[in-house]
Amino acid sequence: MAGAALLFVVVGLVSFRSGRIASAPLNVAGSVTVRPDTQTLPDGSTVELNAGAEILVEFSPEVRAVRLVRGEALFAVAKNPARPFVVSAGAVSVRAVGTAFAVRQGEAEVGVLVTEGKVAVERAGSAGRVGNPAVEPIFVTAGGRVAMPADATPTPPINVTTLSAGEIAEALAWRGRRVEFTRTTLAEAVALLNRQNDVQIVIADAAAARLAISGIFWADDPESLGRLLESGFGLEATRTDRTITLRAR
Repeated sequence: MAGAALLFVVVGLVSFRSGRIASAPLNVAGSVTVRPDTQTLPDGSTVELNAGAEILVEFSPEVRAVRLVRGEALFAVAKNPARPFVVSAGAVSVRAVGTAFAVRQGEAEVGVLVTEGKVAVERAGSAGRVGNPAVEPIFVTAGGRVAMPADATPTPPINVTTLSAGEIAEALAWRGRRVEFTRTTLAEAVALLNRQNDVQIVIADAAAARLAISGIFWADDPESLGRLLESGFGLEATRTDRTITLRAR
């Protein structure tokens, strides 16, 4: 998806969102949020949260338990064979020692995609404990994906699907570094993007610098920002190999 399609610009008191025009509140402070949200857990494992995802961390001396309340998250687990890492989502439990895998909590099913190592997927019991020991877990190795019903109803045999590298990249495309601006001045937005990219955006006049923008933008694609501002908001973009200079027409 092109970055330009994700960015909405507020000029004066008018905001443009999904083709609609609405009043923009005057008392909302500008803000910047970098996505995906990456968190380091107490054991050194990391988790990347897709937009809207929420987790609860319930570590104990015996097990590292995490509950995925909603959304999708990618876990990179610090190795500790004596203290397994267990993610529960709905009625599904995913157990790992040292590996990397994504879990997606949907309305009807829970999806698990393994990018490194191996995990055991089965019905969840209480926090930190794999469910009914009479039920054999499904082992999923790197490149494998499995989907299980989110509730505890009986299930038919579950098949593991093997994905290509391209399919894995597509499934995890949400991990691309994005920046969400909320009534952020163009000057502030450009300063952040310039720290991420070799191609630098230069604002040539104060009128352009004061534009307030709201929306989501790919942090590694300054060209899309230049094209959008040039085509829809009265700015002129002059390009060289290393710079994009923006000025009012």
